[in-house]
Amino acid sequence: MRFEYDYMVTAKLAEWAKRIPDDCDFLDYWFNFFLSDVKCGIDDKGVDNSTSFWLTRWREDFEENYTPINGEGFYDYERAWFAMYAQYLVCEFQTPSKMLAQHYGFGMFKWLMERYTGFHTIGTNLFIDYFVDEWGLPPNVAQPARIVNL
Repeated sequence: MRFEYDYMVTAKLAEWAKRIPDDCDFLDYWFNFFLSDVKCGIDDKGVDNSTSFWLTRWREDFEENYTPINGEGFYDYERAWFAMYAQYLVCEFQTPSKMLAQHYGFGMFKWLMERYTGFHTIGTNLFIDYFVDEWGLPPNVAQPARIVNL
C-alpha cells in the first residue's frame, strides 16, 4: 500500500510541476515547496489523505505563504521529471522533504536539474546510486529503502 501511495503522490507532483508558469523560477519554487508544511502534509500519509486532493488545492495552500519569483522555468517535461526524481529521494530515504532540503540545500536542486539529460533515461535505483555517491545519505539513513522502482 505504501508504494501505491508514493506512486500517486509522485504522479500528482509531476503534473503540478508541469503546470507552473514558464517564467517562474522553478528551482526556487520547488526548493521552497520542499521546505513547506504543505509538502510535509503531502509526504505524511497519516496527516492528510493527499491522494484524494488534486494539485490545485496543494498549490493554492503552498502559494498562500510563497510568492513565485521570475526566473528560469525550464520546459514542462523537465519540471515533471525533476518533481518525480526529487520525490524519489523522499521515498527512497523515507525522510521528510523538509529534512532533505535543509540537509542538502539549494545546490542539490540545481545539481539535479543540471543532470536532466543524463538522468532522465536511467531507472530510479541507478539514480539513487549516483545521488548517494555525490551527496551521501541524509542523517539517520543507513541505506535507501529501495521501494521505488518505476
